[in-house]
Amino acid sequence: MKKAIATSLVMALSFGTVTAATTMDGTTASAKTSSIKNASGTYITTTAKSLYATAKGKKIGTIKRNAKVTLLKKRTVNGKWWYQISGSGKKGWVAIGNWKKLRLSSVKTYKHTYKTKTRKSYYASAGSFNARSGIIPRGKQVKTTQYRTVNGVAWVRVSGYGWTLKSNLKTVTKKTSSSVSSTISYGERFLGVPYVWGGTTPSGFDCSGFTSYVYKHALGKSIPRTSTAQYASSKKISKSSLQVGDLVFFNTSGGGVSHVSIYAGNNKLLHAAGNKVKYSNINDGYWNKRIVGYGTFR
Repeated sequence: MKKAIATSLVMALSFGTVTAATTMDGTTASAKTSSIKNASGTYITTTAKSLYATAKGKKIGTIKRNAKVTLLKKRTVNGKWWYQISGSGKKGWVAIGNWKKLRLSSVKTYKHTYKTKTRKSYYASAGSFNARSGIIPRGKQVKTTQYRTVNGVAWVRVSGYGWTLKSNLKTVTKKTSSSVSSTISYGERFLGVPYVWGGTTPSGFDCSGFTSYVYKHALGKSIPRTSTAQYASSKKISKSSLQVGDLVFFNTSGGGVSHVSIYAGNNKLLHAAGNKVKYSNINDGYWNKRIVGYGTFR
């Protein structure tokens, strides 16, 4: 009888029918496991992943696709890596694969005006793996305040909402008001009028006499008489904010602001300079290196 039992046991083992015992950490006694080590890094899942109580143990749930997970521990089971992770309010072990490392750029200031192309989700933080906060309506004009990339994809923070994909936004083209446009069309009437020191009439202009005359008659605005005073009383703006009808100030004498021109768009300046009222290019070597600043009376 003992011989028969022994023979049956040998046959069972040879055909793999004996079930291995389960160890304290949830793996089987026959599994080749490494020791548990610390792991680190933040990743995004590219597919849904099964979540287990232990490495190759009992399934306890699922981590959804596009979830942000943090690696905590790692070990191998039969040569395959398993990771203990936390994310989406869950904690457990998953098999390696089907995720990508989370790469975030630094946050930069990014102040622009856009319109949304479609209805689009926005989030408390950059990245669609975060909890959605709401929807920005289609065709909504919005202002952005910050910019960053998430795994190479551009995101912007929208004032009053949250973070959304930059690809959903289109630039708002600032329309030039008819009154501002009239500044240039009115000023063009005096092309060729002689430059006269102290001139303030169409019989002859100096630089600030020209700008003050055009502003008065085209816009109905009274601005100071001299270039220095015009610069002092104008609202200072950056070159990137320069619009048609704004003023550009120069130091041509070495003693501070001594010349002013009207910005006409497309890098053109309309001013009384040299011997007459004319157009010049703002990028011209002479003018460009003498720019003091930009001002507006908008």
